[in-house]
Amino acid sequence: MVGNRSRTYRLHLSSEGTDLFLACHYRLARIARSFIPYGATLSVALLLMGSVDTDELVAELTMPSLKKLVGNEEHYVGASAQLKPFAGAILERIAASDHIDARPTVAKLHVAAIAIMAASEDRALARAFQRLSGAFQQG
Repeated sequence: MVGNRSRTYRLHLSSEGTDLFLACHYRLARIARSFIPYGATLSVALLLMGSVDTDELVAELTMPSLKKLVGNEEHYVGASAQLKPFAGAILERIAASDHIDARPTVAKLHVAAIAIMAASEDRALARAFQRLSGAFQQG
């Protein structure tokens, strides 16, 4: 039997960004009524981001408030290896839109996904968490 492959993702967050990630993690765990890995939080954040309209994504990525979440605190989060191509597909969609001058980094994408998750309703988080098990399974 082959298990799901995983990898470690590095988040560069400020103290405010770290607090926001932890608040999102706690909120998701409370909604799931379960102890969940940090990677589940990052995965749900990216799933939520993937469902956002491209124009809204570009607006989120260019928000000045996003800069406050990025910092020098390194955090390592284990999640599915399929998260990387999923994030790449979101970046390609943004680049193809011609609504942004420079292609954002994956690190900035992760931070924006956390901000989107923080602004999402509980039921959207619950739906994304339910989709999580099938979204990043190896096929």
